[in-house]
Amino acid sequence: MNSLKINKQIKTLDVATLGDNLMHYEYHTRHLLSLIKNNVDRESQQFISAYNGFRGELYENIVYELLLQYAINEDQITQFVLKGPHQNLSNQGNEKFGLLMDKSQQIVYKAGYKDVSEYDAMFFTDDSIYYVESTIVQSTIGLRKRLRKKTALLTMLFPKLHVKALIILSDGANGLNKFPSNATVWVTENLNADDILSKLVIGKKYEKSPFIKHESSKLIEAHTIKVDFFKYFDTLGWILKKAINVDKTINKNFFMSKTVSLYIDIYSKVYIGFISKDTLGELLKSSPSNEFDINSIEPQYVYVTLEKLDDGSFEIIYYVRIINSKLKKIEFTSNGLKLSDKDPKGFTVAETKFIKHCFKSTNELSFDDIQKIKQSISSWHSAV
Repeated sequence: MNSLKINKQIKTLDVATLGDNLMHYEYHTRHLLSLIKNNVDRESQQFISAYNGFRGELYENIVYELLLQYAINEDQITQFVLKGPHQNLSNQGNEKFGLLMDKSQQIVYKAGYKDVSEYDAMFFTDDSIYYVESTIVQSTIGLRKRLRKKTALLTMLFPKLHVKALIILSDGANGLNKFPSNATVWVTENLNADDILSKLVIGKKYEKSPFIKHESSKLIEAHTIKVDFFKYFDTLGWILKKAINVDKTINKNFFMSKTVSLYIDIYSKVYIGFISKDTLGELLKSSPSNEFDINSIEPQYVYVTLEKLDDGSFEIIYYVRIINSKLKKIEFTSNGLKLSDKDPKGFTVAETKFIKHCFKSTNELSFDDIQKIKQSISSWHSAV
């Protein structure tokens, strides 16, 4: 198949054919419009930050609208997934698994009602599924990190298709030659958002034209796409059972397998057992500049996870529940203990609640077990 080539309309962000479609999207502009109303200096960091946030949202919407038109006329593209105002809201059910729309009408994969991964756009060719990521951010490091998870998830959901990424960036973005081999990179001109912003400033007094919808057999809705069933939480439980051998060594062959490698890319971290409060105390003694109060945590479980880092190496990370408070992430670094709060509505909280019910006494790890596992994974760099 020939590689997809950017057309002039997308390259120049030409919105002439879009009518007022861009005005039918929701934007997080309350703060920005408040700054404009109060005549805040447009050169201030506060205004620039808010303006760029809006510009990023607008860029994604423009790219999607132009890409939809591109897909209708591009012979290689067989199906294109609708989102946002193009989506038929009457067809939205309350499904908890599959490719669906989130509350903002974005394309997401849901597992147990929770959003696992979001995609700016998605389309199919005869033998491939493409997901699209578009951004005005010039540094692509964060984007490149996210691609690993997004690709791995779609590989699990569509095992018979090639998974490819279409990355659409604004002029001036760096790291263009550092994307993985399955990625096609397009670069557009820089976006001036002032025209749309001026219409949003007018607000309800601006009489926007009716939304332009397109008719094509290529246009499909996310909920109609059949995917291989991926049991997000059950798979975490299965990995827990297989992670540690009977002799409490880590199951290297298991983690080296192709399938588990994909799972690790999806999850970023997997649960391999738990330690007691006393064992955590032993670990804390070896940490420089340790000011953590061991008595502040709930006594039942300290969750032990194996996390894949950005450089391909692995590290043991711990999670503890503070009494009557938040779940905390504990990392042992060369500079001492690093603590961070986890989002009460995030995946880690949901995962630990599930894993807690999977734990058996055989999943407990001792101080010596942890040391042996640390030594084992130190040789795994870029191997999984």
